[in-house]
Amino acid sequence: MRRGSGGRGRTAVGLLALVAGLAFGCGKKGDPEAPQPQGPRAVTDLTVEQEGDDAILTFAFPDRLMSGAPLTDLAAIEVYRVENAPPSLTAPRRAAGPPASASATSSGQSSTTTVTLPGAAERRAATNVRVAEEGFYSTAGKIATLTLSAIAESTRGASVVYRDPLSPLLAKAGKPSPVAYAVISVRRDGQRSPLSNIVALTPDVAPGAPTLGPAFPEEGRICLEWTPVDRDVLGLPVEIAGYNVYRRILPQEDYEAPLNPKPVAGLSYVDAAAPYGVPLVYTVRAVLAKNTKVEGLPADELIFLFRDIYPPGPPTRLDALSEGTRVRLVWTPVDAADLAGYLVFRAEGDGPWIRLTKDPLTDPFFTDEAAAQGKRYRYTVRAVDRAGNQSPPSPEAVAEPF
Repeated sequence: MRRGSGGRGRTAVGLLALVAGLAFGCGKKGDPEAPQPQGPRAVTDLTVEQEGDDAILTFAFPDRLMSGAPLTDLAAIEVYRVENAPPSLTAPRRAAGPPASASATSSGQSSTTTVTLPGAAERRAATNVRVAEEGFYSTAGKIATLTLSAIAESTRGASVVYRDPLSPLLAKAGKPSPVAYAVISVRRDGQRSPLSNIVALTPDVAPGAPTLGPAFPEEGRICLEWTPVDRDVLGLPVEIAGYNVYRRILPQEDYEAPLNPKPVAGLSYVDAAAPYGVPLVYTVRAVLAKNTKVEGLPADELIFLFRDIYPPGPPTRLDALSEGTRVRLVWTPVDAADLAGYLVFRAEGDGPWIRLTKDPLTDPFFTDEAAAQGKRYRYTVRAVDRAGNQSPPSPEAVAEPF
């Protein structure tokens, strides 16, 4: 019995040695490895929001390959859109199920050892991704191919921003249906990235246009008024958060940011920064209550030439000091944003006023070097603005040189 047991032990040791020799022999080669993917890495942070009549797509600039190496030969970015997108298209992808396993139970024991098959979860995840991509491509249409120049124009910092006009969709009768978007990157050799994450947007219908009334000019400001908006472009009731007021100067063609920092709740606005002497163009747009980035149709433009017909105020005090054959004048300064200077006038006795200064003075003082001894002079000063408007005269000051 002992001899037989020893034989079985030597046999087991021999088998282990044989297995070890096969495993570590010089001629043994490992399993072949799959080639590293060389396509661009998929965009994973795509977002979409509506601004006015545009869908704004934003995502990080593609700069990596799937292998992790830098992407140095980006050739284009393709943008895809699905109209009437079903909810299932953008629903969260189902997580992979539990990994496949094999159970082995040793004889005479109740415990079970679970062995996970390598790569099972990854294969299921890849299958889910592939099925989602196939479903998207089957209903999507390519709406844009951004070349390198277009990508450069659309890049804002580290992100790419693409605007998709929604006007054709919003023009269709009935309530707008959801749209879904995705993007892919393409290398110069044609290798394409996997599909990005899919995002969806249900466009909001823009409000209708208000009616802008005439402008009411006042000194240093223009008052604007308009009618309220209670219908959208489809003629349905709409809730308004307020209005944005825009101004441009001819011949400028485009409006910049609204004059108001937040939507105007009322039906009027005072433009206290309107410049004089140039043609101004105004329009007003309503904004949705549920999304203030969605503006309505613009009001018919109002063109207005803001003429400066408003003179500055006069100096409130004038002093005249006789010094031999000279008269020194000093007056209180005038506070006016468009002040050009001061004009000095003199009258001898009860005679007419004569202007002593050809050009406006920028300082609030003046010396009359042409005064004669023994005569009585009256002085007054007027402020003048850059448009040539003169103020009323200051209080008179009298001097008699001696």
